[in-house]
Parts: sequence; structure tokens; C-alpha cells
Amino acid sequence: MRNIFFEKLIFLKQLFITLNENFGPKPHCCVAPTVIHHEGHAMVDVKKRNRLAELLRHLSTGQISNDEFEDKLTDEITEGYLPEQFYRAKGINEMDPVLRPIVETAWGLYDDTRNHKLTESDELTGYAKKEIARFILFLKSDQEYTWDYIDLMNPIMRFSFKDMLKSIATLGQHYRNLKLSRDEEFARIKETGDFAFWPFKTKEDFENELKNQPYLAGQK
Repeated sequence: MRNIFFEKLIFLKQLFITLNENFGPKPHCCVAPTVIHHEGHAMVDVKKRNRLAELLRHLSTGQISNDEFEDKLTDEITEGYLPEQFYRAKGINEMDPVLRPIVETAWGLYDDTRNHKLTESDELTGYAKKEIARFILFLKSDQEYTWDYIDLMNPIMRFSFKDMLKSIATLGQHYRNLKLSRDEEFARIKETGDFAFWPFKTKEDFENELKNQPYLAGQK
């Protein structure tokens, strides 16, 4: 988890991005909404799923650094966008819907203010490794991702310039209102499946896939 110092750095980075978006060249695509419904539109992009699974495995086991992970990710998965900006990719809503939330979750595994591997003091906890193993298990499956989009990022990372101004004018109340709304939506989404087994929709889906992938059977 990032500490307060790094959260402040992230805030300043996003403020710079927001100012650039409002006073610099306009982006070629629109910002995606917080909640995206995928009923009837689910798909499985085998090539990108397999590559993302491989990159996650290499990152989480310390085989590649975070900078190497992001370089390969932007080249092969996110159409040139860093994880926190993947939602801006052209055609994001037509992509395999599991890619975006897993990419964004992976961004939280490392400190993007420095180049490092997830080894020694930066090594992931046993819990985090089990979570990543489950993500990889899903990516290697042919199961469709049927959750609504879940935004696990701090609302600041989605702020427009107008949101920044509102938060300053209301002494932070606008931000707190957005965070509360996000938390309430997150709670609602969690009730639509067995969230403990995300990105699988149910415990049964997870256990059935374990039978198909025996080399991961110990990662429960």
C-alpha cells in the first residue's frame, strides 16, 4: 500500500495531468464512466489475457521491474496508456472488460515514483500473491467477465479541472461526496456476486477453474 507521502505525489501528478488536459491539447477520446455495464457485451481476448497473465506473474515474482512491466503493458495491452490512464484508451468499452480492472489493480502493487522489483523489502505479502494467483487463473480461463466495472482508485485520479475547483471551493466536501458515492456503488456491486473470488463471479466458477488448472490448485 502507498503511504501518505506517495499519495501526495500521486495527487500532484494527477493535478498536473488535469491542468494539461484543460489547458493543453485535447485528448482524442472521452473519459469512461465509473460504472460500465457489460450485459450482452462480454468477450474474451485470449491473446491479451495470456500476455497480461504472464506480465503479472513476472512482476509479482520479481522477474521484472515495475518500469519494465509498464513498458510492456503500454506496448501490448493498454494502447500506449499507463495503468492509471488506461480508461482513456480508444475503444476501451469494446475491449475484454476484465483487462481494465486488473491493470488498474496491478498499478497498486508497486511504487511508480521509482524503478524497482517486488523483492526484498518490496516483496508482496502472501495474501497479495494469492490474490494475483487468482487473477492469473481467471486470465488463463475462457470464462467471460460479467461484473460491472469496479473502480478501486481514489476519486482524485478521475478528477476533472472542474472537480478540482469544486473541492477547493468546498474545502474538500466535493471530494468526500464523490468518495462516498463511489464507496456506496462499490458496496452495491460487491453484493452481485461472491466478491471474495473476484474476478470470478462465484466460488463455484473459481473452484471449477482450479480443476482445469491443477498447477494453481494450491492457491486458494
